[in-house]
This record gives sequence, structure tokens and C-alpha cells, in this order.
Amino acid sequence: MKVIVLGAAGAMAAVAIRDLLQFAENVSVTAGDARPDKLLDLPLRPVRLDVQDELSTARLIEGHDVVVNCVPYPLNPNVMRAALRARVPYVDLGGLYHVTLQQFALHEEFLRQGVTAILGMGSTPGITNVMAGALAQLMDCVDEIHVRVACHDESATIHLPIPYSLDTLLDEFALEPIVFRNGQAVTVPALSGSEIVEFPAPVGRTEAFYTLHSEVAMFPRSFPGLREASFKIAFPQAFSQRMRFLVGLGFAARGNGLRGVSPREMLLALAAKQPVPVSESGLQDCDVLRVWAKGRKQGKEISGLAEAVILPHPVWKIAAGSLDTGVPLSIVAQMLARRVIQTSGVHCPETSVPRELFWDELSRRGIRATFKFQ
Repeated sequence: MKVIVLGAAGAMAAVAIRDLLQFAENVSVTAGDARPDKLLDLPLRPVRLDVQDELSTARLIEGHDVVVNCVPYPLNPNVMRAALRARVPYVDLGGLYHVTLQQFALHEEFLRQGVTAILGMGSTPGITNVMAGALAQLMDCVDEIHVRVACHDESATIHLPIPYSLDTLLDEFALEPIVFRNGQAVTVPALSGSEIVEFPAPVGRTEAFYTLHSEVAMFPRSFPGLREASFKIAFPQAFSQRMRFLVGLGFAARGNGLRGVSPREMLLALAAKQPVPVSESGLQDCDVLRVWAKGRKQGKEISGLAEAVILPHPVWKIAAGSLDTGVPLSIVAQMLARRVIQTSGVHCPETSVPRELFWDELSRRGIRATFKFQ
């Protein structure tokens, strides 16, 4: 199995690569990054990557069984077009709604070329989408799907623990979210929709709010007739306050600021040097992924709830927020490489990932989901 991981020096890519090396049989991994020197201590083939150059990226991808895209999400269409040119199956971590819509526009080209692309295969989007598909399969018609996610970290009061890409987090805190209401996409104010949600321990009762997310773009495409869809996330209060403060100061702005310096790039560079806080008992974070769906079965209303509680990996010493993002990406990449998934076109996880096999593979890594219907 020949896998190429792009953006391989990133934190989420590191988890996917570790999973590939441990669980994929006869795997060789090519690691593409703008900083290949950061990959020299891993059993990989490091190569220099410039995703702005579609032709050179396509040449790197050629000959592999799958391309795993971990570059910053605004560049997803660039990598997709390179994968299409190389005719290699593609999977990524999501496009934060608007980029996801741009990626959907490539569906017909992927269909004509006989190439498969799976969008948003991390935790959320990703695991949450497969949860939604599992709930929907028991319904004749799906009316509503709502995602509620909690990122909990006991070190949040003294550090700025970053649960996933800070670049993406800045956009989630700054950009206006989209919700699906009465069959229409509607824009709402950033961080609005405050809701107190009772999550399982160790999270407990906490505030969730709207942020821009890919699921709201995906679910209406996957489930015709859907009337309502939303995404809300809960962070530790101290973390949310600090992120709001940084966004308010202008650190989410793209482009150059005073004296030609980009506030966002400066913040990202400083955050990259921040040590990961670890207590005496180890990593202290936790993710909770919850999906609720309502629909009809044989004319009767039915609803279902799916939930997963993810803790740090006790052996790998990987935080929960990284574990549940990188692991599902690796699992689906392996499915694509082995041609377990081979339907051409651009697809969402809820309609394309074999659910039972996916849950079995997650269970092997200590991640499990529960389902309840009524």
C-alpha cells in the first residue's frame, strides 16, 4: 500500500501517519510538506511540497494508492485537482462549509475520471457524519440532524491548549456560521445560539454555540428532504474567552497588517512553539461527539442519538482531540487504498464509508460510539 500524506509535518497528519504505520499492512508512506526537514526522524520518504503548484503536486501524488490531505483547508481544492490529474483517490479533514461547497463542484470531473474523493474524514466532520448515516439508515425520511461537540481540557485555565488546527479555530470563532432551517441555508452571527448542554463526564454541563462547520453543507446533500441541520461546539470557558479576545484584537484577519506583518501568521508561529501541557497523570483532554436525528419510519416519528467519548491514547500519549481526528482519516485512507471504497465522484462520509467496518476499526483504537433510538 503506497500512501502519500500532504501537510505531513502538521499535528493531525502525525497521528494519521502513526496509525498508518501501525495498522496498515505493507505500507510505505510518502510525506509531503513545505518543511520536509521536520520529517527526517520518521520512517517515511519526505518530499518538498508546494500545493500552490498543481502540476508538481500531481507528479508527487502519481503512483500512490491514496492521497491523504492535511494541508490548511482553504487549499483543499488545489490538492483535489492535483489528485484528479494524477487519478489517485483522495481524502481530507474538511473544508469548513464554504470550501466544502467548492469541493462539491468537482464531483462531475471526479465522476468522469473514475476517481473517488471523500471529504471531511476527521472527528467532526468525519465520525459525526458516519454517526448521522447510521441514524439515518433506520429512517425512511430524515427531517433534522444536529451535531453537538465538546472539547474539554483540564489545563485550559493556565494554558491555551489547542484541540486542533489553530488556523481553522480562528475562522470558526470569527466567521459567520451557517445553519439549515426550513430547508434553507441561513447565516447567523458568529458564536451565537448559546445553549447549555449536559455532556457525559468529565465534561458535564457546559455552553455550546454555533460555529461554521462542514456538516451543515454535507447533510442536506446526503439526505434529500432534510429540513433542519446545525452544528454547535463547547470549549472550556477560559479557552473560549482567550480565543474571543484574540479574534477581537484582529488576529484572525488574513493578509498583512501593520508594517506588512500578518497578525494571523505571527500568532500561528508563536502557537507552534507552545509546549503541550501534560500533568503528572498525563494528557488531560477529552472530546465528546454527539449527533441527534429525527425523521419518520413507516409514517411514525422516530429519533436517534449517537455519542462517543474520546480520551487520550494511553500508549501513544496522544491527546483526544488529535486522536479522534487523525485516526479516522487513516482508517478511511486505508479503505480507499484497498478499494473497499471505490465509487467515483466526490462523497460525504455519511453515505460512502462502510459503517460496520469503520466502527470495528475505531474500536481497535479504543474509540467507540453508542446509539439509542426512540
